Amino acid sequence: LILGIILACLFLSHFQMSGEERLRAYYRQLFPDLFSTRLEPTMTQSKFDNSVWPSVEQIRRGWESQPQEFNYECTVEGNIPNEISGSFFRNGPGLLEVYGTPLVHPIDGDGMVCSVSIKDGRAHFRSKYVATKEYTAEKAEQKALYRGMMGTNPVDDWKESLERQLKDEKVPDQPKFKNPSNTNVYFWGGKLLACWESGLPYSLDPVTLETIGRDNLGGALDESNCLAAHFRYDSVHDRLVTFSLRLSLRKSTRLFIHEFDRQWNLVKQQIVEIEQYNYAHDFLLTDNYYVFHHTPFYNFTADNLMKIATMQHGPGQTMQYYPEVPSGMVVIPRYPAPGREGQFKFFKCEPFHIYHHINAYETETGITFSSVCLGEAFTMEFEGKFSLFNASAAPGRVYSFDINLALDTMTWKQVDGCSCEFPTSNISMTGKPWRYAYLMAAEAGKPEIPYQEVIKFDTAQSNRQVWSARSESGVIGEPVFIPHPEGKEEDDGWVIVQMYCCKTHKTQFVLLDARDLSAGPIARIHLNYHIPYGFHGTWSTLQ
Repeated sequence: LILGIILACLFLSHFQMSGEERLRAYYRQLFPDLFSTRLEPTMTQSKFDNSVWPSVEQIRRGWESQPQEFNYECTVEGNIPNEISGSFFRNGPGLLEVYGTPLVHPIDGDGMVCSVSIKDGRAHFRSKYVATKEYTAEKAEQKALYRGMMGTNPVDDWKESLERQLKDEKVPDQPKFKNPSNTNVYFWGGKLLACWESGLPYSLDPVTLETIGRDNLGGALDESNCLAAHFRYDSVHDRLVTFSLRLSLRKSTRLFIHEFDRQWNLVKQQIVEIEQYNYAHDFLLTDNYYVFHHTPFYNFTADNLMKIATMQHGPGQTMQYYPEVPSGMVVIPRYPAPGREGQFKFFKCEPFHIYHHINAYETETGITFSSVCLGEAFTMEFEGKFSLFNASAAPGRVYSFDINLALDTMTWKQVDGCSCEFPTSNISMTGKPWRYAYLMAAEAGKPEIPYQEVIKFDTAQSNRQVWSARSESGVIGEPVFIPHPEGKEEDDGWVIVQMYCCKTHKTQFVLLDARDLSAGPIARIHLNYHIPYGFHGTWSTLQ
């Protein structure tokens, strides 16, 4: 009996540990010898050579499914600075076919979360699928059961598909669309959340990446029943700020803006109703304002609704320019006067679609910010079966915007001509006058895709530093900034980026010095296999 009580207490204490405590214990389990004996990182000689840029067929292989889940220590080429201590979490689709049913688009793919845990120059890789309700059901049935937002449908005949949906034959509580939980992953307040903007997030164990379950964040998401994939960090108040959208065909869309403290208390929420506001992926935060883009590329027309309802299209396939939908920026006060909650100002601009913003800050007259803008020709075509959208026709360009709140005016201009996407920056600079952004980009003078460069854009000098993976047959993903623990300047730190090597069909995580990006990698973390091109990720520092 006494032994049983002791074991029960140990069991409970393990699960009562905070996320931070579990991460600390995790490092001791991964690298126990580091706490007693100093080891040199594993190193290999570089054997890279200049090669011909890969073919489209080679690039497409980066989207091949990876059904395996991994857990191993990596080979490190070069030297990882000892100051880098923490985990890089990354999310993206791991399966591009579901038990023989090919996906129409990677966005429909089940989320595979990866972690690269670094300490004392060594790196450990782990990957796990998010065990969503849909993923678990399909795994049990060994076949595809659910529709995807980008048009994937396991039933070819739309009448049969509609009949099955109405009868709920295959899965008792079958939703209209699969929640792949594949877009972003971040660690906050002891929770690791895998997010997809049209559904509830899934909470994961920050060490093992095992799925804990769907999370409504203490009831904060009960009404919206979803959470955006992107967030902003308010360093002044130490808050995580994010949002949810509740669409309605008969009423205005409801935008829920949430602010959470480190204990996941909902310390502030604002609900704003906006007509014809049908989509948002990202937003901007300043001391006193939220800024959202009102895209003219999403519209619930009767024709679109019929195609979606009869399973002929997924909602994402209807994205194109709709001239009747206004294009502009929605500016919402964070601290509205009593009785003015939910009010906003709208500023028109030319017809852009904006997935990702860089940063914003307040000026004497209003707000200035930068975003990656896609032009009027934008659609969600899976171009070449490797690009997430038709980047050749509508490449991403960096634009700068200036809003004058007193005069109710907004101006904008293109500030860089390269084809780019997935911008990131030092998150401690959120809402502050900033200088640097890091983006994945296509080489100047080359086709608009694929992305083979990491660029560091300098807003003060209007120039950029570049590291290219072209000579290595590399295709890169989103660059993420890792701050130096004792850094004093905005760019004191490193950039970590996922690179798929077309020659070897393997993946690396490349580390660059953020101050001197053009100098090339200071270290490479080699994986034994490939993992598909990902979407978004974040860095979590072990304090």
